[in-house]
Amino acid sequence: MMLFLEQMLNGLQFGVMLFLLAAGLTLIFWNYGRH
Repeated sequence: MMLFLEQMLNGLQFGVMLFLLAAGLTLIFWNYGRH
């Protein structure tokens, strides 16, 4: 059970990291395209 929770937490962390990376890239390209 503990291992399952740990893996879920790792997956969540990975998802959040990917989301932040995608959001950051989107913001950068959006700002770049406006100029």
